[in-house]
Amino acid sequence: MGGVKPVMSCELLVTSCKKAVTRYASRVTIFQLRFVMLFLFILLLSPCVCTGDNWALKVRKPVFAGSFYPADRESLGSLIDSYLNEIEQKSKKVAGHVFGIIAPHAGYEYSGKVAAYAYSQIKGKGYQTVIIIGSSHRVPFRGIAIYPEGSWETPLGTVAIDHEMARGIMNSCRVVRSLPAAFEQEHSIEVHVPFLQRTLSGFKIVPVVTGAMNMDDLHLFVDVLSNTMKRNPGNILIVASSDMSHFHSYETANRMDAIALKDIAQLNVDSLRQHLQKEECELCGAQGVLSLLMLARKMNARATILNYANSGDVTKNRSKVVGYCSASFSLPQPDQSLRKKEQEILLGIARMTLEEYVRSGNILKVNVKEPILLEKQGVFVTLTKNGSLRGCIGHTQSAVPLYRAVSDMAIAASTRDPRFPPVSQGELEDIRIQISALSPLKLISDISEIEVGKHGIYMTRGSNTGLLLPQVATEHKWNREEFLKQACIKAGLHDKAWEDKNTRIYTFTAQVFSEK
Repeated sequence: MGGVKPVMSCELLVTSCKKAVTRYASRVTIFQLRFVMLFLFILLLSPCVCTGDNWALKVRKPVFAGSFYPADRESLGSLIDSYLNEIEQKSKKVAGHVFGIIAPHAGYEYSGKVAAYAYSQIKGKGYQTVIIIGSSHRVPFRGIAIYPEGSWETPLGTVAIDHEMARGIMNSCRVVRSLPAAFEQEHSIEVHVPFLQRTLSGFKIVPVVTGAMNMDDLHLFVDVLSNTMKRNPGNILIVASSDMSHFHSYETANRMDAIALKDIAQLNVDSLRQHLQKEECELCGAQGVLSLLMLARKMNARATILNYANSGDVTKNRSKVVGYCSASFSLPQPDQSLRKKEQEILLGIARMTLEEYVRSGNILKVNVKEPILLEKQGVFVTLTKNGSLRGCIGHTQSAVPLYRAVSDMAIAASTRDPRFPPVSQGELEDIRIQISALSPLKLISDISEIEVGKHGIYMTRGSNTGLLLPQVATEHKWNREEFLKQACIKAGLHDKAWEDKNTRIYTFTAQVFSEK
């Protein structure tokens, strides 16, 4: 058996030791007995033995490599990439922030392409933790099992468990517990990890397997998920792992699955539960799907059905098929563009703050009522004098409302840019102000995603960071490689550091407006 295996309990080990000492006492000296007992005492205190949850094997080895998906690293990576490349040419990106997906968990030859529709939506995103909710296919139990620490291995490498988040969920929800046996031979989690490894980077996982549950249990679990996501805005992806109808004719499968797809698309939890109870549709991962629907409703999100197929489409045997779907759950992005009036208000705040601070050292107090100016958003303020740069400072993310961030950055650009001396009163008349309101950062996996003139670059490696606004590349007529080279230099790295796998590259867009 693969996966996490139980070790000998402390009680059993002690009993065995006593029997061994009694049996062989006549053959050893007192000194030898003392040595043996000391060794056993140290061994018993070792966390590798005395672990109530049986987490002695910290790395969960792949069990289904070679059956559900290729065991060879190169073959597996190439197969997933081929699915993603094919799908990306067919499908469009869902608008807004995707925080959840439904994807199937059958063998890749049957459901891999369907799964790729979901994973293509999250490729290159900057999620820090992925919560994978599968269903127990082999071990019956009540409640929810969680894998609280260690790591999971696939032919593509090892992914760490987000043990803090896992323990937090377990401690906050009475229906969640550590149950190693639930993960030993469970494919509904394992098959998703290679897809995540080919679409994301720098992430951790929280594997979850559901057992028998009622709606009260589900509500408790969803409340904990909701609170966890609120504490980590934009950083968590939830994967609900499920196949659909099982072993019906092709026509029956299509009819049953259409019922479930309609309920999922409408986020209709009650209707889906009723259809499942009446066996009018089937989802082997129903608890995870229902959890995601309930969470989406709490978040005022929307569901998008990305693709549907069944095994008969692959094998051409339509007598007994299994259905598969992929879906995404997203928060629609409201139009965050600043209107002309709001741009003028921000430019006015920057101008008044700048002049007040340079002349008196006082920070001007400003109040605004426009809702969009009260949102927290990354922003840079750039000062020019007679067409030349005079100062530029900002933040990619802000802990204060946009109007306050503009005020703070106007002061910072005029006094704290290390490239220039502080702005003097005599310069104020010649200073022109430009504001760049930034979109959220997006981690990219391929530099081809960078569109010069549209995207800015934020680059990090270790403690080194560097940012260039979109308009900088346009002003200097840089191509993509020169843009990357200059971002490396800005970060204090050698100019080819963007090719290093340890360098992270983020893109963003900016709404740029200036004083006349």
